[in-house]
Amino acid sequence: MLRYQVFLSIGVLFLSIWYAVLKISSSPLVLYAPLWAIVLLGVYAVVSIGIGLANFKDSPEAAAEIERQVQEAKAAMKKRGIIKKE
Repeated sequence: MLRYQVFLSIGVLFLSIWYAVLKISSSPLVLYAPLWAIVLLGVYAVVSIGIGLANFKDSPEAAAEIERQVQEAKAAMKKRGIIKKE
């Protein structure tokens, strides 16, 4: 199953359960349940991004490799005459 199909299935399931419970009870908690679900998903997304940023590690090896590749590319372009030799 594709990801959008999973989300769509969960959404339809949630809305159908909400609608069935709404017919039984009309309390504000039940009435605004879809809005609370959207708010909670937003909070989850922000917390997930925050945790990901907190756990992000720099990689000096990757930075050195990129710098080496840039130097190689500059040398190759100088050899081909794309950029002027200094």
